[in-house]
Amino acid sequence: MKIYEPPASTSAETIRRYGELADRGEGAAAVAQAWTEAGFSDELTAKWLEARCFDPGAARALSELGVTPRQAAARTRDGGGYIDTIAFKVSSGDLTPRQAAARTLSSR
Repeated sequence: MKIYEPPASTSAETIRRYGELADRGEGAAAVAQAWTEAGFSDELTAKWLEARCFDPGAARALSELGVTPRQAAARTRDGGGYIDTIAFKVSSGDLTPRQAAARTLSSR
C-alpha cells in the first residue's frame, strides 16, 4: 500500500516569527506561498530563515548543491567585504550559490 504525504508547505505564521527581514515588505502570506512553491516545509523554512537566507530561490539553489542551512549559517567576509552568513550573502546577491557551496566544502 502506498502512503501519500501532503506536499511541503510553509505557513504565514512561520514567516511572521522572523519579522520584516523574512517578509521583505511583501506580507507574510505571500512570502509563505513563495517558500511553499520552492518546496519548503515550515521546519525547513525556519532553518533557512535562522541561517539568514531570506530568499526561497537562494535556499532552493543552495539545497540543490547539497548545502544545508547549518552550513549556510557560517559567517564570511567574502562577497561584499562585510561579515554575515553565507546564506544571507547568497540571498542578497553578493555570492552565487556555487561560490557559497565552495565555501562550505570544508564543513561537509
